[in-house]
Amino acid sequence: MRLKGIFNRDGGTFKTTDMDAFHKLATEIFTAAGHEFDCDIVEGKGVKQAIEKTAEGSGFDGMIVGGGDGTVSLAAGFLHGKDKLLGVVPAGTMNLFARSLGISFDIEEALEELANGRPVRVDMPTINDRPFIHQFSAGLHATMIRNREKLDYDSRLGKISASTRAWFDTLRTVPDVRVRYQSDHGDGEGSFALLGVSNNRIHNNAVPFSDRPQGGKLGVYLVKASDFDNMVGFAMDYLTGHLEDSENVTLFEAERITLDFASTDMDQSLDGDLIEVIGHAVIEQHPGALHVIVPADSDLT
Repeated sequence: MRLKGIFNRDGGTFKTTDMDAFHKLATEIFTAAGHEFDCDIVEGKGVKQAIEKTAEGSGFDGMIVGGGDGTVSLAAGFLHGKDKLLGVVPAGTMNLFARSLGISFDIEEALEELANGRPVRVDMPTINDRPFIHQFSAGLHATMIRNREKLDYDSRLGKISASTRAWFDTLRTVPDVRVRYQSDHGDGEGSFALLGVSNNRIHNNAVPFSDRPQGGKLGVYLVKASDFDNMVGFAMDYLTGHLEDSENVTLFEAERITLDFASTDMDQSLDGDLIEVIGHAVIEQHPGALHVIVPADSDLT
């Protein structure tokens, strides 16, 4: 295949990597596997432009993207619905999408897996026609992200520590997200501390990623928490991978859900980044909308 690499030198792992040497290694590995490979190493501020230019081009069969989940989300969005492959080199903090695809966290091993991997299709939802790969959230989780952005960190461990501190700051006040929803599962309304819509169910993973990226459904999480004790209990369930066991969580699956929020006085996030508040949201799952490369021994089909 003809493959184009876009590596974000400001991605967590890449900050301490000799990128010239990594570029050379990537070229050697993909060439040895029989591919044509070209690579650009770009700063974080130039990643979007580089990805968009590559995605709109015609001289390649797949894009190999190295960086954090934000970089991967950008690339996946531009490739959504296109007959071009996405390969992920996990160089961020959480690497949620790489986890879903079963890609090694060792960046050199990841290159080998991608060079010798195989293509599959995985699900990718949209919110008001905007693609995303992980989760839309309103309330508690998005407020945690806002609080985390106020803290200083410059490493993977630093970001994890900042997230933990931000959770405790967030728990001091119970968010109130009032929403009416309609879905193929059913309709309802209420006030929630958190509303989350994920790309397939998260299941009981200590890190909030889906290990079934071909499930064809959205995971809808509605969290009611009326006081501090409820909030702490939910946070502990979330952080220890028991989210779906929490007595505060209502969970269902749907192919499509429409959300109408009663006010805009809340935080919202998409794939881990804060977004401008959306008052009316139509979220749809698109089974098999994204072509990706997975390891040859992957269980995905």
